[in-house]
Amino acid sequence: MNKEVKKEVKTRRKLNPQKIFNLISFVFIMTCIIFYGYRFIKLYIENNKKEEVNTLATSIINKHQKDDNFQNVNGTYYFTGNTKQNYLTYSNLTWRIIRINHDKSITAIADNSLTALANGENREFSDSYLHKWLNDSNEDYSGILQKNLNNLSKYLTFTNTCNDIIDDTKNISCKTTTNNSYITVPSINDYVNTGSSDSFMNNDENFYLINNNSNNKIWYIDSEGKLNTSNGSDILGIKPVITIKNTVNAISGNGSKEDPYIIESEKGLFGSYVKIDNDIWRIYQVEEENIKLSLNSYLKIDNEEVTYKYSNNGYYHNDTISGTLAYYLKNNYLSQLNYNEYINEVEYSNGIYGSSNNYDYTKTLATTIKTKVATLSIGDVFLNPVVTNYYTSTGISTTSNLMYVMQNDFRVYTKIATSNLKIIPVISIKKSILTKGNGSIENPYEVQL
Repeated sequence: MNKEVKKEVKTRRKLNPQKIFNLISFVFIMTCIIFYGYRFIKLYIENNKKEEVNTLATSIINKHQKDDNFQNVNGTYYFTGNTKQNYLTYSNLTWRIIRINHDKSITAIADNSLTALANGENREFSDSYLHKWLNDSNEDYSGILQKNLNNLSKYLTFTNTCNDIIDDTKNISCKTTTNNSYITVPSINDYVNTGSSDSFMNNDENFYLINNNSNNKIWYIDSEGKLNTSNGSDILGIKPVITIKNTVNAISGNGSKEDPYIIESEKGLFGSYVKIDNDIWRIYQVEEENIKLSLNSYLKIDNEEVTYKYSNNGYYHNDTISGTLAYYLKNNYLSQLNYNEYINEVEYSNGIYGSSNNYDYTKTLATTIKTKVATLSIGDVFLNPVVTNYYTSTGISTTSNLMYVMQNDFRVYTKIATSNLKIIPVISIKKSILTKGNGSIENPYEVQL
């Protein structure tokens, strides 16, 4: 009897291999479920959480929300009046922050106009020469500005701007917007919300706005800061408006003019300063191998500003005719430069601009001459707003002796070609010969002679 009991107990204690396998399998499966389930949930949360907004925008709001010159207008924050804390640099240009949008993107306007053009008679912004000059497309000579901006896809997003038809500037709305372009011009809404004539936008320049009235005339700001309208044939300043992505962070700066917000990790060449010998130039056009530069001051010989007539008869840049500006630049000015050999002979625009070609700047730029030194043309970028009253290379017609003259209020005038005016020459050099420097006015690029 005892032997049978012992045998039974011994049998009960014998382990079941199938049960052990099942237990191990269960533990393994549960471990996998917990481990991979956790990873899946973590990745799902990370991939679906909202993207962090721009710390620059957030810090600006936190810093200025109690300031009188920083106003919340229906959830959009506007800098207003004579604020001194909204400076930003991008593409070696100075910008002023207009507003911080709902999504924390930042809309800014160039501190000065960058060119002067006619809008085109009775054209809306999307069909205007302004839009074509600012934004790149498949059309020739489009996107003069956009093509030069630094790493645009990294820093900028499309700009949302109110473009309602407005007849009464005391009764503005924002029912219609344009948001399919990187670059626009300011709206009446932006101008009014930043303080109108008391706005930091008002800096004694004439410049176009994006809005039309019901008669299809285009609104603009005059040199006194007043709102006016034009049929679109007036040649006025273009102040570009851009929007910085809400994923772009500030590298440095406090927003003052002396210490503007810096957002670029690497700067482009456009807008940079270049020192050659004792002359300071500025890059106004970047090409594949070459860069075009405009002198950052009036042409001087022995420290004396030179004045010269353009020609005795018309706009054509002919450096074989003695007494013309073209002849003087080639045979007198270039000969006294120590760096003459570094200057390329390239194409420069030398056309007409006016009613005879419907104020189409692309036709002006398409007419060229080949030379080593020239002057800026209508349709080029004008980077120095301080210099004034100097010849462009553009005439009003093939039969006229009137030339376009750039003014610092960016309303372009004409003068007879025999007038003696100051000179801003332009040249072209290879990118590859730039040496030390970072392109700032304090530390310009240099050319080793």
